[in-house]
Amino acid sequence: MRLGIDGGCWSNRRGYGRFTRELLTAVARRDRASEFILFLDSNAADEFPVPRRLEVRRVSTSAAVNEAARADGRRRVGDLWRMARAVAQQPLDAFFFPSVYSYFPLSPGVPVIVGVHDTIAERRPELTFASRKHELFWRIKVWMALARADRVLTVSEYSRRSIHEYYRVPLSRIHVVSEGVAPVFRKMPVDPPARPFILYAGGISPHKNLSTLIAAYERIRARRPGVQLILVGDYQSDHFKSCYAELREQVRCAGLLEDVIFAGYVPDEELCRLYNSAALFVMPSLDEGFGLPALEAMTCGAPVVVSSGNALEEVVGDAGLVVAPNDVAALAEAMDRVLGDPLLAQQLSERGLRRSRAFSWDRAAEAFLEVVRSMVNPPPTPTTAGR
Repeated sequence: MRLGIDGGCWSNRRGYGRFTRELLTAVARRDRASEFILFLDSNAADEFPVPRRLEVRRVSTSAAVNEAARADGRRRVGDLWRMARAVAQQPLDAFFFPSVYSYFPLSPGVPVIVGVHDTIAERRPELTFASRKHELFWRIKVWMALARADRVLTVSEYSRRSIHEYYRVPLSRIHVVSEGVAPVFRKMPVDPPARPFILYAGGISPHKNLSTLIAAYERIRARRPGVQLILVGDYQSDHFKSCYAELREQVRCAGLLEDVIFAGYVPDEELCRLYNSAALFVMPSLDEGFGLPALEAMTCGAPVVVSSGNALEEVVGDAGLVVAPNDVAALAEAMDRVLGDPLLAQQLSERGLRRSRAFSWDRAAEAFLEVVRSMVNPPPTPTTAGR
């Protein structure tokens, strides 16, 4: 099998990029007989090395995908055409877009799998786009991608239902390939931090609901005067819609500038140490298609508190505390319970470690390969013999 892969998300530092890199690395490791051709734009950053098993095709483009497909921008038609032309020149059995975020139109012929991680942009456009024009461009792109897709891939049952409900894609065409945890994230001995801290990791975007987390932290600060709040996430070079300025102002007005730390982008090894050192990990998102940082935190032994009504409940199961996303009082109470009860914190840590073992990139790779094989080599249609 020769599988073409869109590498538009390879350099992305957020979940799309993590999913693309980890899944494809595991796929190439498990399937030694197939060929995998990764199409990268010429401006893609080299921050994340490509495994040798993936054959790279560089396509000359005017701008990197991460720059062009931002909340306030769009990719140029010429770049889309050049990517499509490069793919058309290769004999392929199938083509895979790890995320609809970097989709470009392909000519008919080759079967296509399109990854749709969530429907956050559709359900909460005001928290995602810079303008109605950019929202319209996004909707057109997604409709085109879903119309072209032979299979749709997503990362949770929650997202599968959401895609079906919003876009009316038949459930039979939507396949779940769950996420896993990179080897860098593991339980490890660490020195006690100078001050205990609550940790968040992820995007600094409006739908992450960090204003509620800061408000909840402000409520418990008097009872937990030594505890800091550390927010890990790229607020300088990330191209998704950001609410950093508003959050910074909220922190300033609350007099919390010395207690709430915006750590910015943190490399994986340092992030692993933070997960292991945290008294508590909190992810209060209004919506999530999966919520990989919560799984990473559990793998490192951190007790977790997450929001209800999205895929975080599915990922965490009974291994964490779950609260309504807009209930500041409930979030503050849950955080205070964990911080004030070492036995509860230990129980959540142990449950999280057990729960995290149910997820792996090798399992994800095998599930993905089953989807591809069923599309490239479909089983014969049963026929009824005549009399």
